Amino acid sequence: MKIDVLQHISFEKPAAISEWASDRGHELRIHKLYGRDPVPRPEGIQFLILLGGPMSANDKESWLEEERRLIRSVISRGTPVFGVCLGAQQIAKALGAAVTPGPKEVGWHPVQATSGTGSFIPDHLTAFHWHGEQFAIPDQAERLFSSAACRNQGFVFRQRVIGLQFHLETTPESVRLLLTHDGDYIDSSRYVQSAEEIENFPVPEENRVVLFHFLDDLVSHVS
Repeated sequence: MKIDVLQHISFEKPAAISEWASDRGHELRIHKLYGRDPVPRPEGIQFLILLGGPMSANDKESWLEEERRLIRSVISRGTPVFGVCLGAQQIAKALGAAVTPGPKEVGWHPVQATSGTGSFIPDHLTAFHWHGEQFAIPDQAERLFSSAACRNQGFVFRQRVIGLQFHLETTPESVRLLLTHDGDYIDSSRYVQSAEEIENFPVPEENRVVLFHFLDDLVSHVS
């Protein structure tokens, strides 16, 4: 299967999503919006993945609204969609929910499951975070995860759309890229860890397993 991926900035790559695609024999078509690739048209998209980025879903750039139009279109067609951080905020906003400032959350912090789409979701995860905004849960969507800093850490909409505020796709390399290119984002806020703490924390294998389950579940809905 060819899977369309919207990449918003050079240093936030698919990471473990690429490992999943390779393992399952799928091809990722990367649309580098930061490199001025156009937002793809909905026709022919079987599965859409939206990655993170340092920009806000509330910024006025026209491509952000164009991306939300694409999201609405593919959702209306029943196409599975998976969004991470900014990608999840874009999905939420496309579905009419607000994206607002919240406590900055950076580093490895626990999230708690509030419900789930399958028995593979554990009660607790230690996940990687890099955000200062958060989404409201869209109408007809179900909250999946919560944390001390951010009540809405994930949602599922009509079983075919999943948005996660945190990064299950994180690998040691993706952490190094963020610290190298966006390390100034780290400050002394309550839920912000130091660069040393972040880099020295071992990526939990459990996160990769849960990510693969989520993606496998979404692929099962491709018609």
